[in-house]
Amino acid sequence: MVLGSINRAGYWVQAMYMTPWNLQPIVKYEMFDPNTDEGNSSSRNTIKKITTFGINYFFNDWTRLQLNYLYKAEEKFEEANDEFIVQLQVKF
Repeated sequence: MVLGSINRAGYWVQAMYMTPWNLQPIVKYEMFDPNTDEGNSSSRNTIKKITTFGINYFFNDWTRLQLNYLYKAEEKFEEANDEFIVQLQVKF
């Protein structure tokens, strides 16, 4: 073990489905432990769990509009840090 190294752990699961109306609903769940060697007693080391609810709209093969809501749930020290994200992707 290298002095000062930090062991982290996490995982994510995602499901999406393309509808015939160019809409793609998405649900994603992710968990991240920033330091597996420490307990979750401090606010900087609490396990983070994020659930994303989103929808993509495809205008054509080159343009996509993404709308996502990220519900962030910290295990011991809950913060008001949920996010709503809008992104437009254009490929050329």
